[in-house]
Amino acid sequence: MNGNPRVILYSRVSTNNEQDPEVQSREIREYCERRGWKSADEYVDVVISGAKERRPELDRLIADAHRRKFDVVIVRRFDRFARSAFGAASLPKLKSEIRR
Repeated sequence: MNGNPRVILYSRVSTNNEQDPEVQSREIREYCERRGWKSADEYVDVVISGAKERRPELDRLIADAHRRKFDVVIVRRFDRFARSAFGAASLPKLKSEIRR
């Protein structure tokens, strides 16, 4: 990766009682700004469990990863991205598929 990475943000809240997804997104944006990174896009899943295999915005993120639209995914906490062991275990496979 040369220069600044192409960064995207992923946020997820699983219930209506949980914090506003904008709070997560704002924290991630501030993190990126402190490093001088510009966000290429934001992916936000609302009221969707992290244990679910299918999430609309995560599905879009994965499709964009295959299209090489970004270099780095930034999340507030890893459990926002993959809560289940299956989800976490599938990331290396996804990474190897994208490298081809």
